[in-house]
This record gives sequence, structure tokens and C-alpha cells, in this order.
Amino acid sequence: MALVAVGWLVVGGEPRSTAFASDPILDAKAKQAQLQTQLSAQKAQLASLREDAARLNNALAYAKVQLASVSAQYEKVANVLTQVKQQVAEVQGQLAALNKQIATLDAQLKQIAADIVTQTHELAAREALLQDHLRSAYEQSQTSLLEVLLSSKSLDDATNQVGYLLTVSDGDKALADEITALRVSLRIKQRDLTDGRAALKEARIQAQIQERQLVAKRAELSALQAQLAALKRAWQAQKLRQEAALNASLRAQKSLKAQIGKIQAAATAQAALVKRLQAQQLAASQIGPGGLRWPERGYQITQYFGPTTFALEPPYTYQGVYYAHFHTGLDISGGCGTPIYASGNGTVAASGQPLAPYDSAFGVIINHGGGLQTWYWHMQPRVVVLAGQHVVGGQLIGYEGSTGFATGCHVHFAVNLNDSWRNPLAYLP
Repeated sequence: MALVAVGWLVVGGEPRSTAFASDPILDAKAKQAQLQTQLSAQKAQLASLREDAARLNNALAYAKVQLASVSAQYEKVANVLTQVKQQVAEVQGQLAALNKQIATLDAQLKQIAADIVTQTHELAAREALLQDHLRSAYEQSQTSLLEVLLSSKSLDDATNQVGYLLTVSDGDKALADEITALRVSLRIKQRDLTDGRAALKEARIQAQIQERQLVAKRAELSALQAQLAALKRAWQAQKLRQEAALNASLRAQKSLKAQIGKIQAAATAQAALVKRLQAQQLAASQIGPGGLRWPERGYQITQYFGPTTFALEPPYTYQGVYYAHFHTGLDISGGCGTPIYASGNGTVAASGQPLAPYDSAFGVIINHGGGLQTWYWHMQPRVVVLAGQHVVGGQLIGYEGSTGFATGCHVHFAVNLNDSWRNPLAYLP
């Protein structure tokens, strides 16, 4: 059925031009050069991203310095403002105490002045009374005691008259002492009034000085409050800018980190691909000039590489797509017993029945280096090369047969690169 299905694809003699492929060495070099260019571009992009991250960090650091400067000014002005507020409070307290003292002293001086007036009147009254007493005493002193006794109506009356005369003398003396005390008290109060008025004048001068200082301090306080408010606004604005810069930096760093990670991962993958391409290039150079060659000189393709409906073909995932049945090589038929030749220089990795007992087919596996292998399957049992033997391209390795699960004589030719099946047409001329 498979032969009928692909019969229209069968050609005789040399393969058709549609099966030709470019030189794998040139392809590997071209891919390698392209990848190297991409790697250089990615390195440049990575360096640019790192420079962006560094600039963001520098901007953030500068914002922090600016914020610290504004904060320092704000704190300095705030400290000065606190000191000025304290000084204003102290001056206000001192001024209030001084004004209270001035009021008290003023009231005291007024009282002293009033007392002086009152005592002056009292002194005048006392002096007038003393003058009257002295005049009366003088007049009475002209009358003798005998006249007083003879003119009295009784002895008791005479005794009272004599006592009165004696009492008036003592009273005048007391009145004189009182007048003297009043005069001394008045002098003291007048001196206190003079001194108090001088002290009151000095206190009022000091109060005026304190008032001027208070006005100046209040003006300074107002200026500092305005400056502090401006600095606070600047500090808050700078803080907002710093927070915005920090958030932007964090977002940018996160984005840059993700981009750098992706670029590094891509660069790693591409570097690995470059190594594989270099290995392919090395393998191609080991295969020999011109790369791989067809394993038979006269043949026709009976089944191509790729997915198929043939139920005996095993499942396989190719380029990320799962296929229930997949043909992993080319089936070439030149007739039973047709010689099979090595497709390129290499070392025989296995020969005979490498997959026995699971597969009874006879075949040969050749390592070409760089992870590249060619498989030749369904050969006749008379394999002519042994494992470990070095072969060159075009060297006879066996004959076409139908061993294993083959349906008719053909050779199954497959290409494997690093445990992955590849389309042989990409490696053949």
C-alpha cells in the first residue's frame, strides 16, 4: 500500500533536482554568521539595558541626596524656628512679668502719694493743734496754783484743775512726738515715691525694649514659618519625586532584569546553537568534500521523510508537533543486493543487528563527528564493515535487503543529529 501511495513520487536513476540541497558547510557557516550577528546585537542591547539601569540608580541616588539636602535645611530651619518660638515665649513672659511689676509699683506709688497727701493734712492738723495747746498752756501758765485752788469750788475741783494743767503738758509732748514721727514718715514716703518713680520709668523703658524685641522676634518667627512652609512643600515635592523615581527605578529594574534574563537565556541558547552549528561544520568537514552523498548509485525513492499514514511507523514529535506515525528517514530502492556505500567519512558505531532482539534488521550506524550519524537499515546480513572501523565516503558497507520490518528490498537511510532525526534531503546533494 505504501508503495502504491508513493508510486507517483518514484523516479529512476539520479535523484530529481527538487531533492537537491545546499552545501551543509555553507549553510552552517551562514547560520553561524547570522547567529553571531544576533549575539553581538543582543550583547549591545544587554549593555544598553545595563547602562539604563545604572542611569536609573544614579538618578535615584541624586534624588536621595537632594532630598537629604532639603531635609537638612528643613530640619535646620525647624530647629531655629523652635528656638525663636521659645525666645518669643520667654520675652512674652518677661514682658508680662515686667508689666505686672510696673502696674503693682504704679499702684503702690499712687498709694504712697495718697498717703503723703493724707499725712500732710494730718501733720498740718497736728501742728495746728499743738500750737493751740501751746498757746493755751502759755495763757494758763500766767495763773498761779494758789489762784486755781482758791477759785475752785471744792477740793476735788481744784485737784482736777491742777491735773489738767499737768496733763496738757504731757499731751503736748506726745503730740509733738507724733508730729515728728509723721514728718519722718513723710520724708521716707517721699523718698520712696521718688525712687519708685525712677524705677517705674526704668521699668517702662525696659518694657518698651522688650516690646520692640518681641515685635522683632515675631517678625523673625513669621519669616521662619514662611520659610519652613516653603521648605516643607519642597521637601514633600522632593519626597514625592524620590518615591516616583524609586518606583520607576524598581519597575524599570524589574523590567530590565526580565529583559536581561530573556536576552541572557536567548544568548545562551544561541551560543549553544552556534556550538552545534560549529559541530555540524566540523562534522561536515569530517564527512568529506561536498558533504554527505547518496548511499546508492542507482535508486529510486519509495518513501520520503515525514508524517505518514502507514500504521507500522512509530509515533514521533518533530519540531514540537506530535505525530502518531512518522517516517524518520528515506526509503531508497535500487533492487535486492544493490551495493550500499558510506555517505561520508566517519567511524562505524554499530553494525550487524544493533537493535536486536527488538528489531531483527541488519544495518550500519556511522558516526561522522559533532553528534551527526547516518543509519543504513534493512540491509542483507552480509554487512562488510565492523564497529570501530574507520570508513571514507563512498566505501562499500553492505547490500540492500529486506530484513526486519521491511516490505520489499530497500535501504532505510536516516540522518540523526544529537539524538534528533533530520530530513536527509537537507544533507544530500
